[in-house]
Amino acid sequence: MNDAVQGHEAPAAAAAPLSPGVGLLVLLGLIVVIGAFLWITHLMSITEVWVAFLFLLYWAGINHSSMAMLPSTICGAVCGLLLAYALQQLPLLMGNAGLGVFLGLILAAVFCQIVGWLPLLINMSCMLFLTVGTIPLIQAGFKLPGLLMALAAGIVYFGGIIWLGTAWQARRAKP
Repeated sequence: MNDAVQGHEAPAAAAAPLSPGVGLLVLLGLIVVIGAFLWITHLMSITEVWVAFLFLLYWAGINHSSMAMLPSTICGAVCGLLLAYALQQLPLLMGNAGLGVFLGLILAAVFCQIVGWLPLLINMSCMLFLTVGTIPLIQAGFKLPGLLMALAAGIVYFGGIIWLGTAWQARRAKP
């Protein structure tokens, strides 16, 4: 049975590998872009830059920097961080009952993911940020405002660069 009949799309043809010279130029460009981002976030006193890189990994690696997928990637990331924050806060506010409420929220989120409800919020971006956000070492230093600021910085910076690059390529392609 082919993939289309089973409800799966056929994978896109793999892009031709880059030559070592072009690969080196791309690497040098990435060094400049990432270095500039780290410098800017340092100037802004943003320390939780891992959040921005996790966003970039998901949006660029999974969603191929699709502008159409940007809103759901952003909303999912925020939702995942908020759910991870609930793990930290609910037990503080409600004791052991807070952990039960958190588990109920997780079950509801997983159910929504399974049946496809609220896809703007409950999606794989949400599940990725939730999973990483619940790592005990991350939880120990979890400060929601700083994490959201780092996420916003990543969205504006990397989203802006991708948007400018896409616009430049579209303009170059016109006769």
